Amino acid sequence: MDNAITKNNTSQDQQIKGLRINNLNYIFIIGLLCLTALLFIISTSQSSEYKEGTDITDEYHRIEEDSRMVQAASDYLTKNVQFFVMTGKVKYLNDYFQEANETKRREKAIEDLNQMKDVDSLVILLEESVKKSMELMQLEYKAMRCAAEGYGLDLSSLPEEIQNTPLPEEASSMTDQEKVEYAQNIIFGPDYEEYKNQISEYETQYLEKASVIMDVLQTDGRQDMKRLLFLQRAAIFIIAVLGIVLFFAIARMVVHPLKHAVHHMAGGERIFPLDGTYEIRYMSNTYNGFHSDSVAIQKQLKQDAQRDALTGVLNRRGYHTVIDRLALESFPMALLVMDIDNFKTINDNYGHSAGDAALKKVATLLLSTFRNTDITSRIGGDEFTVILSEVTIQNKETIEKKINLINESLQNPGSDDEPRLSISVGCAFSDSGYTEHLFNEADANMYD
Repeated sequence: MDNAITKNNTSQDQQIKGLRINNLNYIFIIGLLCLTALLFIISTSQSSEYKEGTDITDEYHRIEEDSRMVQAASDYLTKNVQFFVMTGKVKYLNDYFQEANETKRREKAIEDLNQMKDVDSLVILLEESVKKSMELMQLEYKAMRCAAEGYGLDLSSLPEEIQNTPLPEEASSMTDQEKVEYAQNIIFGPDYEEYKNQISEYETQYLEKASVIMDVLQTDGRQDMKRLLFLQRAAIFIIAVLGIVLFFAIARMVVHPLKHAVHHMAGGERIFPLDGTYEIRYMSNTYNGFHSDSVAIQKQLKQDAQRDALTGVLNRRGYHTVIDRLALESFPMALLVMDIDNFKTINDNYGHSAGDAALKKVATLLLSTFRNTDITSRIGGDEFTVILSEVTIQNKETIEKKINLINESLQNPGSDDEPRLSISVGCAFSDSGYTEHLFNEADANMYD
């Protein structure tokens, strides 16, 4: 028979046509993977473009900072030489040479600029500015030498650059006051201002050139970013379209045929017409093939007895029907699991008829002691269960009293011919209907 069924299924499999769900999934997954890979590539490129744009901005800030360093150093030297020739205080002279020989902001700016790429034209302009600043320092040395002598300073205590700078020939015959005025005329004269203007002009050209270079680089970066954003939006749009297509394909080939099949299955009818994917058609065809047998089986199941013939309470089948329903409920409940103590001894000593009478007596006491809403079952041999609904652990004492009453009745039979009986009971509580662990817990508690 199994071979016949297998052959019939193979023949049925060959006859049914339709697109398989797996194939539909593969088509979607392959398309999605391709688009995801494209999005990843675009995202990586965007990150690279963003980093490049950030690097360009950072580089421009460095270029500006280098220019400010050169300008600040030049202005700092000018300020100190001016203060020195006006006051003769050596502090300004020392500050001047600390910048020139130790701090060296101009040299550091050029060194930083040389580390950048594609800025040769800027390096040339900045070097010209520094070169002019260096030339200006020679004029400043001459002015500081004259001022030092005019203020009567000890030349041996001054920096070597001042000591090694010769006194201008025209100043050798001047008085101290005239030397100071000569030095001041140099620092505040037109030649000095011309040098400062030239330095400033080079720095202006430097910044204008830097701005042009950065604008070109940023424009190129913006164009690349726009292109990548367009590709990204296109890919996202295609993914959205692919999702919509998949949604309608699933609705047309899976959801609607399933709803159609479920409607007929719920009414106990054959499914017709067969529609949808291969799997839906196969399911519908299989259902139709077994429809008659299914109906017969359902009828047979309804006719199965769920009562224990000896005691009149539910049997094991009835018990499982009840707990299957209770597993879907959420109200609090308790489960009692019990058996008759030494039941085998009763059968052996008094006979099986006495054993049957004991089972009936226990069942009768359970039914009369507990509520009408509580469900009593004999699930096998001398084993009984009682399901108590709407009961919590706070009712434990009441349950124990009822069990004690039952045991008291069993211990006091109506005649000397009846054996004394007792039951052992285990109890478990649940706050939300029947659970699969409830029986095991109650059974374990019976032996505690």
